[in-house]
Amino acid sequence: MSIFDRSQGDTPSVSRRALLGGGLTVAATAALAGCSKTAAGGTAAAAGETPIKGKKVIAVVHEMNSFFPPVQKGFEMFGKAVGWETQFMGPPTFDQAAVVTMMQNAINAKPDGLILTRIDETSYDEVIKKATAAGIPVILTNVASKGYEKLGVGFVGQDFVPAGVIAGEQILKHVTKAGRKDGAIIIGKIQAGNSALEERGEGIRKAIDEHNSKNGTSFAAEDLIVGTDEAKAIAKINDRYARDPGSVAGWAGTAFECQFVATWAKSKDLVGKFSNGGFDMTKPVLAGIKAGSIDFTIGQNPWAQGWVAAALIAQQIHPGYPSFHYDTGAEVVDASNIDKVTDREAKLA
Repeated sequence: MSIFDRSQGDTPSVSRRALLGGGLTVAATAALAGCSKTAAGGTAAAAGETPIKGKKVIAVVHEMNSFFPPVQKGFEMFGKAVGWETQFMGPPTFDQAAVVTMMQNAINAKPDGLILTRIDETSYDEVIKKATAAGIPVILTNVASKGYEKLGVGFVGQDFVPAGVIAGEQILKHVTKAGRKDGAIIIGKIQAGNSALEERGEGIRKAIDEHNSKNGTSFAAEDLIVGTDEAKAIAKINDRYARDPGSVAGWAGTAFECQFVATWAKSKDLVGKFSNGGFDMTKPVLAGIKAGSIDFTIGQNPWAQGWVAAALIAQQIHPGYPSFHYDTGAEVVDASNIDKVTDREAKLA
């Protein structure tokens, strides 16, 4: 295991900043090598080829839901900067067999690099091994699942359990501010079996247990699979609430479920009756924070999950540096910084 490897929750032996100053800078330098400054201060295409120009790189993700457009844009903008042919794909809704088929078809296209998601510990490994055996550099992005290091690939994404702890601390802050000392914290999930969502849920549970132990409260975690279809998700949210309205202290999504809770709460005139938060910076989530129907969200820098993943592929292609785990962080977004974050994310639309 190299100094670039990092297990969940471990302290890295080399900081991300130091890494960016080293190997990853090579990729950035290569990208810039394709342009030269004009006398007027603009940029113009440089004469001649660069070692990474003209490469074909394909990204395959597990579901083309509303989270992924900034990932795609980051990937495609890096590709454009260095002169790549790029493709970004995934099924419109999660379909395990379709994802595996897309990944296999991507290998058959003989690309110079692959960016993939790995949402469980077994289903995609044979495809990944086939790619690396064929000499195709592979980077995992967004979600890698435990044991990915054994495959000899890097990962650009969040440390999920610690991020879940942060989300748990946030929901508890808002719940206790509202005067609650007990009740259910509903841990929403858009997908069963996705390791990122499961680990975030684990982190939320850890935060709840620690809070109860320190403060004598009796909050209880409760899972709820809602899916990504808004109408179906709202129906499931409504069913849970209707069973025992007073028992719900807060909703803590492991992805963008909080936007469904916000839509439902507004339709029932229930905004403010409980706390609501989750993950990701989709337009409805940011709008909900601005409007006060969502208390917070936890960002994970989707732009980097496209741009940095592409840069790591570039440095593997030339000059041949191995890749590593790049933690894309757990940014807390709430009423205090919503305007700044909204302006930033609008650039990725």
